[in-house]
Order: sequence, then C-alpha cells, then structure tokens
Amino acid sequence: MPHLLKRDRQQFDDWIQEHHAALYRHALWMTSRSDVAEDCVQEAYFQAWKSRKSLKDEAKVFSWLLTILRRMVYREYEQRANNVTCTVDDFSSFPETAVDDDQSKMLDLAKAMQKISTGHRDIILMHGLHGLSYQEISEVLEIPAGTVMSRLSRARAALDTALNQAEPEKQASQTYQTSTSQTSPISQTSSNAQVINLKTGPYNNER
Repeated sequence: MPHLLKRDRQQFDDWIQEHHAALYRHALWMTSRSDVAEDCVQEAYFQAWKSRKSLKDEAKVFSWLLTILRRMVYREYEQRANNVTCTVDDFSSFPETAVDDDQSKMLDLAKAMQKISTGHRDIILMHGLHGLSYQEISEVLEIPAGTVMSRLSRARAALDTALNQAEPEKQASQTYQTSTSQTSPISQTSSNAQVINLKTGPYNNER
C-alpha cells in the first residue's frame, strides 16, 4: 500500500542520514578512492532498500548496513585489479583534515592500510573506526569472539609492520628534499607516533 511504502521510505532515509558518514568512511578506508567508495555506498543503499524486510532487529541497523556495504566493497575488489594510489584529495571530504600535518598523517596511514590484506583492513575498521565490540564483530563476521580477538591482533601487527616499512622511504624522501632546498633538517619521528589513531583521530565518526 502507498502509505506503507512511504513510511518505509522515511524510515530508510532516517537510517541513511544517521549512518551515511560512518559507512562512507568505511568504504573510503577500504578502497582509498573517493569515487569508488561513493559507488560502493550507493550500491549498498540500493541493495539494502531491496532487502529491507530482512532486517529483523532495528537496533542492529548499522551492522546490517555495514554487512551489505562490505559485500559491495569485496565485490569491487574482485572486479578490478588491486592497484590503488592514495591521495590527500580522496580524504578532503573530512572537514577536520584541513591541517597539512593531519593530512600527511592520514595519507601515511591510508597507504599503510592498502598494504595489508582486505580482511585485516576490514576488522581494524570495525573495531577502531566504528567502535564495534568483539561480540558485535563476531556477529557481523559470523565467527567466535575469540577468533575476532586473534584476527584483530594479527591485523594490528600487520598494520604496524606496514607503517614501519614505510618510514625509511619517507625519511629518505625528506632528507633529499631538505638537502636540495637547503633548509634545516626535519626531525624524524616514527610513523607509528605520527599517525592519528583511527578511533580518536579527525576521521573518526561518532554514531
């Protein structure tokens, strides 16, 4: 009936308005491409609308939407070569990243995130960006909470390794730039110390 469809549409729009920022940020961190992230999110909305009757517990609407979005992201990876170039422009939609230093840190982290597996990236985002508990992640992934803890530990270790591997290259680049410009040397700090934490940094989304 028309009035039921209208009610469904309004409720669905309310869900999108509430969770769009978090879903887009998840897709952007997964793909490091703003255009691809937006495509994945829009396709997820389309699929969610078609299957809206499958949501049994409205209290879990975010997890439900996230599950659909994750399928879209993984499908995107299957359809294209994993050849990703991260640029600050792709993260410029985050208003808190206006400071150049923050942009640099975000770009460092984005590049490191692309060096780890999609599975590792995925679970880091669920816990670090969205703040999902081990139990909530276990429900999304349909695995025991203990397995979530071990996977998250391995994912963090992989990300730490990627950050540490990137630091010598960055230091070499900085040394070259400072020597050619005849400016004072830039003090070197480990990437781990420079990178803003996913949960507390400027690209965190509060739901």
